[in-house]
Amino acid sequence: MPMSLSRWQAVAQSQFAWEREALDWLRKQLPDREPWHAWTNFEFIDEEGKVNEVDALILTPAGLFLIEIKSRPGVVTGDAHTWLWVTDGRERAYDNPLILANRKSKRLASLLRRQPSVFKAKLRLPFVEPLIFLSATSLDCKLGGTARSGTYLRGQPDSESDTGIIDALQNGTASARAIQLSRVDHQHARVLARAMAEAGIRPSNKHRKVADYQLGALLSEGGVLPGLGRHAHRDGGRAPAYSHLHGRRCRHCRCAQVAGSPGAARVPDSRRHRSPGHRQGQGLPGQRTRPGADLRSRPQGHPARLPAARDEANCST
Repeated sequence: MPMSLSRWQAVAQSQFAWEREALDWLRKQLPDREPWHAWTNFEFIDEEGKVNEVDALILTPAGLFLIEIKSRPGVVTGDAHTWLWVTDGRERAYDNPLILANRKSKRLASLLRRQPSVFKAKLRLPFVEPLIFLSATSLDCKLGGTARSGTYLRGQPDSESDTGIIDALQNGTASARAIQLSRVDHQHARVLARAMAEAGIRPSNKHRKVADYQLGALLSEGGVLPGLGRHAHRDGGRAPAYSHLHGRRCRHCRCAQVAGSPGAARVPDSRRHRSPGHRQGQGLPGQRTRPGADLRSRPQGHPARLPAARDEANCST
């Protein structure tokens, strides 16, 4: 019987079909009993103010596991630091995802330990163990040794010889068994549920905003934003002017705006209105004025000619 929705808390629904499929498969394999509990698709802010996205956090009798899902098909090789992924004849290099997942695990553990419910219960929370779930059924995983550490495929959950992700969750990993002093019980589940609520866990914001507009999901890193941007404050509103922004140009605009570049193109904010004292030709830095506009009344110290924006290739991505 799949884990019930009372135990499986989808803080937000994933925007990616392959990630939803992987999470649905996980839920169907997990038992619906204490102390099993799961939280999916959420983000938290750590002590340094950094936002951390988590695909799934699962509490089991063997411990507490932070799961990073990777659904890319093809062939994966590499070492403990770098993975080489070959998909459709194209090779790409990535950092071993366990490195970042391990950092997230430590940040989340630190955040949860500081919550009032944990202090009051005088209970030691389980160690947060990072796991990488390679969910693609067509993946040929050739990782070995330390490169394979903490990384699991779907395996065969119904088999006694299973070595997949479900076996790791049920029985724990070697490192988790060495650290975990005792089995997790229903009391740990109650305290952890309260601590997660107190920690300000929120839905994962995979879609970002530019001014008033909610951008669509990227087809791929550096790709094109598909569809139309939606206005964040108008029901059903659309932003045809930003329907096909190239990823690199969009990142350049954001970098330049943050840096305060006066020549940066700016995405207009429809909530801004002219002030009563606004006169023709008194544009903000980076805004264009009509040909022949009166620039004599520009604010003191404002240059008559705006510097050109830097070439987008100079903006690091």
